[in-house]
Amino acid sequence: MTRLKILHILTASTADAQGALSAALNAGFRESGAVSLSAAKGAEATPMVAVRSTGYSFDSIVGYQDDAGRNISLVNETYLRTLVAIANDRFKINTERIARFREALMEAFQPSDKPDWEDADARKRRKREEGLARQLAMQSSSLDAKESSQSGHEEGNHTETGSDGHLTY
Repeated sequence: MTRLKILHILTASTADAQGALSAALNAGFRESGAVSLSAAKGAEATPMVAVRSTGYSFDSIVGYQDDAGRNISLVNETYLRTLVAIANDRFKINTERIARFREALMEAFQPSDKPDWEDADARKRRKREEGLARQLAMQSSSLDAKESSQSGHEEGNHTETGSDGHLTY
């Protein structure tokens, strides 16, 4: 009986899921995939990557236990040694695949000086600060324009558009 081995990785975004899935597939875990978990209203989904492996599993019946509890061998020692050698080769291949997967994940998700991801509260604070700064800048430029316009009227100056399309005072 072959048992499916699965490693589940909960990711923060679809881009992170794509990176983890690519690392798994490139390392040789061909049966891997991703599913998107539904998110709370207004929140981004957090996809789950399932890294699956059955490719190098190995099962073989070498004996059984009878009704009296005795172990009965179905293979001779030479055949058993052959099976052990095959199993050891499979362990080596799986160890190499796991190492490739680990290296690919580390490369895909190396920390950088500039964070690519921020939590919801930090993003909310940053967006609020940016919005307030924009509002303040717009109010400031609006006041400047209003003051400029009023100072021109107070001095008796006015502007007109000339025949060439330029403003004249």
